[in-house]
Amino acid sequence: RLLKVVHVAPQLFLSTLVPALKIDSDKLTRWHPEFDLNGLELPPSADLPKPPASSRLLSANEMLQQIDSNKALPPPGMSKALEKNLERVLTEKKEVDKKREDQLKDLNPALVARIRAKEAKRVAQEMTRDPEKDKELAMVERLEPIVRCLRVLYVSAGKGSMLLSDVTQDIATNPRITMAQPSVDQHVRLLVKICPTWLTLVNLRKKEYLKLNRNLDTNIVLDAIKTKENQLLS
Repeated sequence: RLLKVVHVAPQLFLSTLVPALKIDSDKLTRWHPEFDLNGLELPPSADLPKPPASSRLLSANEMLQQIDSNKALPPPGMSKALEKNLERVLTEKKEVDKKREDQLKDLNPALVARIRAKEAKRVAQEMTRDPEKDKELAMVERLEPIVRCLRVLYVSAGKGSMLLSDVTQDIATNPRITMAQPSVDQHVRLLVKICPTWLTLVNLRKKEYLKLNRNLDTNIVLDAIKTKENQLLS
């Protein structure tokens, strides 16, 4: 019930957008960037329900029946708080929409419609994107300086293969890389997945070695990273 109450105001806000956004509440992973979450009033507090006076243990069927019987509308105090929040959201939305319409009235309506549709699609994707994808995207965006450090390290050492622990330690101490060795290790392993023709992990005598193909153009590696970034953004 509380989750349903929480989603009422955001869903109403999405319905007032031009064009309106229709997103299932269970697919939302973040709020719309223009939704004023901090401006909403909290629903009134209530006492926790008291335990039943009976000492008899309830069967599973009896517990399910009690749960079903409690699926009612929010209590009166909560309903009033919801109505007040919804009224404020609608009022503020109308004011913002009026200002936007005044700014766009001299533009081509077809162009405005295309811009709005494109922006609505972008926002909908952001609101439903998997948090794990966001984490991976943040890592991908940090790979370019690591690529350049790896290239310099292997060329200057004149080697095609080095201990992975030595490589990650060297990169972690580089002033251009602001992350600890364990984090560098995670990023290097991600690089191996993104561009296996450039980097390869080899296990030898219970130790991990990182092989780098010095004959491969670095721009090809950077293009592979960019392709992966676009995939995560789509």
